[in-house]
Amino acid sequence: MALSITKTHGSLNDILVIDGAPTDHFAQGDVERAVRLLCDRENGLGADGVYFIDDHRDGSAQAHFFNPDGSASLLCGNGMRGAGRLLLDRYQAESVVLRTGPYAFTVRAAETSGHGVRRVSVELPPVDFTPAEPIVADVAWPFVDETLPAYHPTRRVSAVAVPNSHLITVLGGEDGADERGGSNDEYDAYDETELITTGTRVARAAGSFPIGANVSFVRPLAATEVFVRTFERGAGLTPSCGSGVAASRAVLSRLGRVEPGTPVVVRNPGGVARSWMQVEGDRWQPVLEGNATNVYATELDPSVLLGEGPVRYESTVFTDEIHAFAAFNGENLVALKEAGVETTLEPAASAF
Repeated sequence: MALSITKTHGSLNDILVIDGAPTDHFAQGDVERAVRLLCDRENGLGADGVYFIDDHRDGSAQAHFFNPDGSASLLCGNGMRGAGRLLLDRYQAESVVLRTGPYAFTVRAAETSGHGVRRVSVELPPVDFTPAEPIVADVAWPFVDETLPAYHPTRRVSAVAVPNSHLITVLGGEDGADERGGSNDEYDAYDETELITTGTRVARAAGSFPIGANVSFVRPLAATEVFVRTFERGAGLTPSCGSGVAASRAVLSRLGRVEPGTPVVVRNPGGVARSWMQVEGDRWQPVLEGNATNVYATELDPSVLLGEGPVRYESTVFTDEIHAFAAFNGENLVALKEAGVETTLEPAASAF
């Protein structure tokens, strides 16, 4: 059966969405290699991951996500935006449900931007500040706004699962906030080299961080607006990390910076999104809202993919969507520059 592939992105996290379960197309032993080939930016299609979507034809689907190295993962928040948007379009629906592992994700249609950028919202699993599988070893839980030399010599950090493991540092304290809610102290500034160093340190310290973790630095820009950059476990810097946005948003409320239900604008180098918490008792369920942009669609023979040499394919390119997002994110990059945030879209070279 041919692979029916749509390349999508949420805040420039580009994901290949494939119709069908992995084993509909590949022998179990070939799935990891196939994913690596698909994500290869030189010889394959190039992507930050692959979602296989087994459509139940009832407004729901089973989702299977794989990282670029071929390893399976429960969640890609930005990828879920793209996969959900495809099902919303297929059924002309206002909401769909995608299931992965023990979790169900509701994806809803959201308002299209003035630029013509399609947006959706994804309801992620409740955040967990006391996860059963500890993110940090040998500490008291919850681990919120603490210092830890294995993480950073001076920066405070909070640990949270969404369910991916995350370590979040909010730059600056309330005493350093200006009248807009941003920071005015040199110590509060975002330093990309510092984030890379911290993320690399965490990746190397398996004794302190036994399951690994994504590391995010959060810089407040206004009372309900922040910049977030994430050093992802196994991937380094990426333009955006959906679960990193949700984890950062949860920590802001845990620290008392903003009420859980208040939408916060979150700027990444790859785009701008909004996030807030739906509160039910003591449960905080994060909602991530942002673009779900189609890049191109193609079909590929699995046997060709698993053959030797570069993968060749023809595609239908969604030019209008690409141009609309470029205008949309251009405004975001201008806003970051005006806020004094210096960052880059290029991923860091792997240091480990």
